[in-house]
Order: sequence, then structure tokens, then C-alpha cells
Amino acid sequence: MEYFYDASKPKKKEKSYGRLVVQQRMRLAMAFLHPLRPIINETWLLHGNGNKSKAFGLALKKLMQDAIEGQYPAQYVVPSLVTISSGLLPGVDIQDVVVADQQVEVYFSSKDNPLNRSNDEVVLIAYSPELEIGGKNEDLCYRKNNYLKMELPVHFVNNPFHLYLYVRSVNGKQHSKGVYLGGFDGCANKMLI
Repeated sequence: MEYFYDASKPKKKEKSYGRLVVQQRMRLAMAFLHPLRPIINETWLLHGNGNKSKAFGLALKKLMQDAIEGQYPAQYVVPSLVTISSGLLPGVDIQDVVVADQQVEVYFSSKDNPLNRSNDEVVLIAYSPELEIGGKNEDLCYRKNNYLKMELPVHFVNNPFHLYLYVRSVNGKQHSKGVYLGGFDGCANKMLI
């Protein structure tokens, strides 16, 4: 007898090229954003209409559209294109970023705008995708200070990391678009290319 169907034999169906590309993009985006989830939930919450899962999904979609380059199977995330926060609040103009002796110093200025408040909080994020470690400044810094200093964790001394900055209103409901300050190779102040 010739069998044309046997339920005991597993079906081997190869995945299409398109599906493999999308799956890899999703894995890369999730791996990059997952350690940043608390920040994403806060900064994208208005876009998600108060729903944290929807907010994270929107940030994930934005990363997949804008920040993944290359061809399958060699796709990669471009950290400078990742939108860590999104909003209508005006940001700050970065003057200088100094990384040395396990600390980061950021000098910035702010243009006059009706939406600006001198007590808007400036938030600095240090993030290492390789180590899956991220942190933000503990000390409050305001738009009027024009200067921010943050101690870096020991993990970042000899490992590459990226710096992002955004502004949030006093009540925490409005945010600026995130600014990428650069990638650094440990605390030696060597910018990554």
C-alpha cells in the first residue's frame, strides 16, 4: 500500500524568507528594548493611551522600522536611531558630553519656548545592550541647571555603553523626544563608531 498521509510523521515545512527576516528583526528589537522597558513604559505611555503593553509595542514597532539595518541574516540595531522616548515637550540642545573617571557630564542649553518650564526634569540614560544593564541619573536635574552629572556603574568601566537623554515635565506626563548622546567604549571617553 502507498501512503499519501501519515499522522505520525512530522511535517517539515520550511519557513519563508520574509518570515525569517521579520522574526530576526523582532528578536533584535526585543533584545535591545527589553532592559529599557521601565523607561519605555513611562515615556511612550501617552502614545499607548495609558496602556503599558501598547506603549512598549509602539516603541518596538518604531525601532523595527527605523533602527534595524542590514540584510538577513546579518541585521543589526543602530543605537543612534533608537527612539527611547517620544513626545511634544521641547528637548534641550546638547553642548558637550564628557565621560571620564566613571562619571558622565552633560552640558546643555534650552531655547525659549512656551512649553518649556525651568523645572522640567532632564533624564540621562546609560545603557549597555551587551550586558543588558541600564540606569538613569539618581539626582534630579532641571532644565534651568544646564548641567548634568551622573556616576556610572562599575559594569561600564571596561564595556561599551550608549547614552540617551530626554526631558520630562514635573508631573511626568509629558516627555521630549529622546536624544542619542553617543556610544562609548568604557570610561575612556572613546566614542564608538
